Amino acid sequence: MNQHDSRRIALQAIFLSNQDKDLTVQEVESKILTVFNLKQLSAYSQSLISGVIENRAQLEADITKHLKSGWRLERVNAIVVAIIEIALYEIKYSENIEPKVAVNEALNLCDEFADPKTKPFVNGILANFMN
Repeated sequence: MNQHDSRRIALQAIFLSNQDKDLTVQEVESKILTVFNLKQLSAYSQSLISGVIENRAQLEADITKHLKSGWRLERVNAIVVAIIEIALYEIKYSENIEPKVAVNEALNLCDEFADPKTKPFVNGILANFMN
């Protein structure tokens, strides 16, 4: 499984986790294995899932700081939030992924899972974290 496919699986896991924030990493992974009829998750999917869930509070706080005045994270489409969380996690915490690659992958995930009109929004939020 390549990194893009691993991100796609992780995205759906994070989306699931964001719907029920009481789920543990293990419960999320178990549900994803069942839904996709997989024997195991790739190491990269596992690292993204656990990393985003374990750092969710900080990631959400960082994203919220860059929303327009009056906007709350709850107003943003849930799949878009998951896309941003994964990319932001990669930007902030991954030593193996270049920030430009994380942003590009987020935009690709927008093409697959979200309205293409969300790409400028996602790009704009993530641009705040490019150093």
